[in-house]
Parts: sequence; C-alpha cells; structure tokens
Amino acid sequence: MMTFPWSPYGGTSPFNQTLSQGRSFNTNVVTIPDGSSPSTTWLPLYNLRTAYQEDEIVILIHEIVQDYVRLSGVSENEVVWAPADGHYLDESLCNLLGISETAKSLIRLLPVPGPNHINQINLFESSSLIDVTTSSGLKNSREAPPRPDSARDYILPDEVQLAIGDSESSAIILDTNENTIRVVSLSQGTEAMNPPSAILERPQDPYHYRNYWPRHAPTWLRVHLQKIKSLDTIPPGIQKYALGYLDFEYEWMRRKIKHTLEGTYGWPSNFQQLAWDQDRERIWEETDQEFERLGRPDVLRFL
Repeated sequence: MMTFPWSPYGGTSPFNQTLSQGRSFNTNVVTIPDGSSPSTTWLPLYNLRTAYQEDEIVILIHEIVQDYVRLSGVSENEVVWAPADGHYLDESLCNLLGISETAKSLIRLLPVPGPNHINQINLFESSSLIDVTTSSGLKNSREAPPRPDSARDYILPDEVQLAIGDSESSAIILDTNENTIRVVSLSQGTEAMNPPSAILERPQDPYHYRNYWPRHAPTWLRVHLQKIKSLDTIPPGIQKYALGYLDFEYEWMRRKIKHTLEGTYGWPSNFQQLAWDQDRERIWEETDQEFERLGRPDVLRFL
C-alpha cells in the first residue's frame, strides 16, 4: 500500500498504482522510500556526482530567494544581495574559524537577511537564511546542528550552512568538496530521513550531522526551485501559515492558493506582482476562512 504524503526529497516514483476511477498515479512523482515501500530505483537522481561549480549554486539559490520574495510577505529591502565583489567578511575571523577559500567565496555571494528584516527568509520549509555578514552570524553558521547528547560540533572547512531554523526544522548544509547538500533534521534522526540501507559516514557517532544522506546539490536545489515554480510548495502566508512553506500538510489550502495565483495573478510567466502584493493578505485570510468554514477538509492529492 502506498503511503502519503510524498516527500519532497526523492526522485522518480517506483509506484504505478491504479485508482478506483481507473486513473493511474503519475509515476514521475517525487518520492522517498519508506518502510512500507522501500524501493530505491529513483536513487540515481540524487546520487549523481558532478564537479562543484560556484556559479551554478549561486544562481539556483538566487532564483529560489527571488521567487520567495515575489510570493511571500518579504519585501525587497529585507534581502541584501551580494555586491559584485561579494559581501565583506572578517578575514581574521574566517581564518580563526578555519573556513576554506572555496567556502568563503560562496558565502560572500549568497543573499542574506537585511539588518532591518521583519520576516524570516526561508530557503527550505521553515529553515531560514543566516546573516553571515555579522561576526555573530558567521560564527553561528559554523556550528553544526544541535545534537541530542548536547555535544558541540563544527561543520567542515569546505562546508557552508545555507539555512537553519527552530527545533522542528532542518539545517541545510552544502559541501563544496562533494557538491552535495545534507538536510539535517533537528527533530528526527537518520533512520527517519535516510533512504533504506544508507551507509552512515560516522557510524561510531550516531548523532553526527554527516550521517545524514548527502544529495547532489544542484539537483536538490533545482527540484526545490521547480516545486516553487509549480506551486507544489508555496512560500509562507499569514498567521499560522507564516512560519514555513505551504505544502501537502494543508493540501486544500495549497490547491486554493495555487489556483488563485495561476488563474487570477498569472503566475509564473505573466505574474501581476503589484496586484498580488496588494491582495496577498486578503487572499490568504479569505482562503483560510473558507477552509475553516468547510471544516478543514482533507484533499486526496492526484498528480
């Protein structure tokens, strides 16, 4: 029996079940195997390995953040985009923290929250960008995700922590040496996050963040970007929807907002940005009111 919801982390679905209406599930659904359906036929999607290219990573992250700003309540002046020569970094602090030249170069080019930002800028789910232009932010970005045993780790010299959030979120760590990304859950262990039979890099240290499955970084970023473009995941709205992306957890809401963005506001190719900015809070509020009035309906998601 196929489980729901489908995760945003995987590749081509190994399933091809037939619905009672005679329709079939789309076999290109992004999925991750679990105990009930442990197929790993899609693993090559993320097990791909290519040489690290800084421009490729920077462009993908910029596109994700740009679409986030377009769709969420974050204003342009809440984001600081890197100047042509990159953000200023304290070189002596970088040396003290042991940051490699490759990692330092990437850090300089990433967008960061502005000094007066009101809203968090989420790269993924509820994990937000870090302001590495300050000494405290740069130091914090080198600390590995918290561990249940309270031990303290630091990420490797060639790694960059792209985003992190509260205790229910994940740390997003990019390894420039491997050209991989690890989604390190702050609430779930590797047994819940890794594919079946994944090899732990540090089996003697079960809480180490490097035990989380490394995924091909450009592919992971492209999949996430495409999910935003297609509104399979939608940047935050208002009130209880303001903390993270809207996805299958509130599927009725997601469908309704998607329908409105595409049908009324022309997302993505003919997007009416000014109209959406003016109407966004009202649309979210009215949609939530309808959702509650209908008794918070569950929606079976056919893709």
